[in-house]
Amino acid sequence: MLFFGKKPPPRPQEMKEHLSVQTIPADFYAGKNPVVTFKAVSKEIDLNKFAPGQNLSARHKAALDKTTAAGSGAKLHPVHLLTSRKSLLIIFGIVFVLGVAGATVYYLKTAPQAVLAPPPAPAVEAPKPPPIPEEPAPIVATTTEAVPTTPAQPKSLGGGSLELPSLFLADSADSDSDGLTDVEEELFGTDPALPDTDGDKYSDSHEVYNVYNPAGKEPEKIIDSGAVKDFDNPVFGYKIYYSRPWALGVVDDTYRDVLFSTITGENIEVRVVDKAPGANFADWFAAWAPSEQFNDLIPFTSVFKQAGWRRSDYLVYYFDDGSRVYVIAYHTTDSSVVNYRTVIKMVARSFRLNGNSAVIPTRPVEVGTAASTSASTTAL
Repeated sequence: MLFFGKKPPPRPQEMKEHLSVQTIPADFYAGKNPVVTFKAVSKEIDLNKFAPGQNLSARHKAALDKTTAAGSGAKLHPVHLLTSRKSLLIIFGIVFVLGVAGATVYYLKTAPQAVLAPPPAPAVEAPKPPPIPEEPAPIVATTTEAVPTTPAQPKSLGGGSLELPSLFLADSADSDSDGLTDVEEELFGTDPALPDTDGDKYSDSHEVYNVYNPAGKEPEKIIDSGAVKDFDNPVFGYKIYYSRPWALGVVDDTYRDVLFSTITGENIEVRVVDKAPGANFADWFAAWAPSEQFNDLIPFTSVFKQAGWRRSDYLVYYFDDGSRVYVIAYHTTDSSVVNYRTVIKMVARSFRLNGNSAVIPTRPVEVGTAASTSASTTAL
């Protein structure tokens, strides 16, 4: 039946058929704790539903690129490696290990000693040697001639005692037996095979003793021959001849000790020694030459009339001026042979002090005269 054109309400049976009844699952009864599970639901995006020009979100766009990239189905494809955090960590670890290994190899190749060489042993300081005593004062050259690099040191004439050459020294070879050794013949330019090189009836040694040139044809003083020089002591005022090739050296700055040295080390020394006030020469000689015999000394005079004494072997000479004694001594090397005995005779014969006005005769003393005989005997 219709009421005012309206549909009649449903019947109870019809309502029951359309009614959905929901009940509590049995897992919740009697205090049970049900296990709830969740399903992973993939969200699908239908690109056809997007209007033209409508953009996807950044997250959806990245997912779309990953899914639609070529080869995205392979697990080791770069699209998976570069978008996976795990893959990035693994790649970074590999790169780090390779970098450390490469740096280590490079360091070992470029600095092998610093890495492989053992540490140096600690330095041990060597004990210091004892101090070396000071050397004697070097010889100071007073001429332009070179002083021998290693001249033999003269025997000391100081300290209250004179050390003089032995009385048992022999001369070196003399081929022509003229009194000049073969070494001296070369020094004066004479012939070692002729006793009288210039043929003037004076033997070569006789002329040298009297300070004349043994190689000159005419009578000529030895100082004019160029074979010798004249030394003038600027402090003690004595003059003396010495061989030109020999080196002149001053042992001390006071010119008290002067050397005339050969290149082989032999030398003639001129030493000035003071005398005690009031002492005579015999007293001075006893104090300064205790090992020598005063009776062995022979009066000696230079060509300039300077009086003195000589030892019997012609190797030591003394000149006394009252306040000091001038000692002329010959020194060999370690050899027991004398090469220049006539040279020291010439040196001593040329000795004179300041104020001595004597001159050398224009000609040597004639052989055969009384004066000549005396000179020759003294010289030889």
